[in-house]
Amino acid sequence: MKFLFVDDDPNLILIFKKWANIKGYDAKFAHNGFEALELIQKEFFNIIIMDIDMPILDGITTAETLHKLAPNSKVLILTGLHPKHCQNLPQNIVDVLLKPISLSELSNKLSHLQESQWL
Repeated sequence: MKFLFVDDDPNLILIFKKWANIKGYDAKFAHNGFEALELIQKEFFNIIIMDIDMPILDGITTAETLHKLAPNSKVLILTGLHPKHCQNLPQNIVDVLLKPISLSELSNKLSHLQESQWL
């Protein structure tokens, strides 16, 4: 499984880099939606884990564009807002996860997505 993690918080990027390395995931990292779109144009990612609230290009707008560029990639949105505030989401968003998220919760979610053949 290959994934892209997108968040403007450098501390979260560092944590997820270490986690991905320990788990053996093939992962890339971006600090905003614009960087994510640049990476998507160069390579395929099974899943994109992305913050909803980022500078330059937010997570929802990025997901909408990703749906056109990479329709087979699935998006997990990270947010500090309650999921009920996330309505009318693009089809490629398969779940909304609340921050702070534990790494075990994220691992479980990724395993579930693999088992359910979403990826």
